[in-house]
Amino acid sequence: MIPMTRKPMRMTPWILPPTILLLALTLIGCDSAPPAEEALRPVRTQLVEPGVPDAERRLPGRLEAGANRRLSFRLDGQLDAFEVSVGERVAAGQPLARLDSTDIELQRDQAQAGLASAAATAANAEAEWQRTRRLYEAGSAAARQLDAVRAQVESARAQQRSAERQMALAERQLGFAELDSPGACRVAQRLVEAGENVGAGQPVLVLACGEGMDVRAALSEDLLERVEEGDRVEVELPLLGLTLPGRVAEIGLPLQPPQATWPLRVSLDIDADDSASATLTPGMAAEILLPQAANGADSLWVPMAAVGEDAAGHYVYVAIAEDATEADANGRPLAQIERREIGLGRRQGESLEIVAGLDAGERLVVAGMSRISDGQRVRLEANR
Repeated sequence: MIPMTRKPMRMTPWILPPTILLLALTLIGCDSAPPAEEALRPVRTQLVEPGVPDAERRLPGRLEAGANRRLSFRLDGQLDAFEVSVGERVAAGQPLARLDSTDIELQRDQAQAGLASAAATAANAEAEWQRTRRLYEAGSAAARQLDAVRAQVESARAQQRSAERQMALAERQLGFAELDSPGACRVAQRLVEAGENVGAGQPVLVLACGEGMDVRAALSEDLLERVEEGDRVEVELPLLGLTLPGRVAEIGLPLQPPQATWPLRVSLDIDADDSASATLTPGMAAEILLPQAANGADSLWVPMAAVGEDAAGHYVYVAIAEDATEADANGRPLAQIERREIGLGRRQGESLEIVAGLDAGERLVVAGMSRISDGQRVRLEANR
């Protein structure tokens, strides 16, 4: 048997395509490039200066008539119809609404019949009295008989007077079935509809009466020290483009303590002959311009949005400007962030008073706070 011999395998060298070689060289070049500088975050700042925040506060409110009257019937019954429409001007004594008076008219007719019967009885008793008196004077009737007839006359007269009062009451009840205007007013609201049963004293109509106009608004706790009863204020009516003088007439108490708002009523100083009064309508939007606070002119006030809070307390971020020669590629100044623990004082609107931790003249970060930290370099944007 002849042994078999194995030929040695010949290794063929690998040849890489030019495209792969070029890609590999490019990757090597990228790895060897220096890392790019981290982009600086932009922040917006404002200069901290002493002063009074929101020197003029605007409080939204609504116009109301100086006297709103809720009218009701003095009887129970079914509402027959309204004689006026909402928004209509009415004069004193003008009919506004009426009840179905069928039952009241029947009672009046019954009282009228009772009065006629009582009057007839009284007339018969009077005639009997006159006849018996003549007989007594002629000696034909006893004194006892005269006294009995006299008693019948008195009883008939009393019954007649009672029937007259019943008749007057029925007529008065019939008058109560109609609701009249107490003065020159304007119909503000209808509270029920025709055909509904209403009770005595249940309001069915609201009238805006009088020439005066009020503005009602809600006063928050931080504004209580700015306003007192009797203060002079101005009221703007944006729809009419008017600014009218007014006086704080009333500051009520909170109806719901958790809300912590106080009802405020301002009376407008307008004359009936003033052309502006003819254009005022209850329900219009108004703005009460509250006077400037008397104190706090030298305090430091910052926006609430610029104040943060964590377990350590309240804090702000201050931008410490670097050398004027330090700037980014677009020439915007650079700064370093410094966190400051602060102490807070009062609040006015959307501003907080700073009593410790911040000095006038420093730059306070007011936008971009959520992405910065103490010691971070930033780029200042739109400083003011």
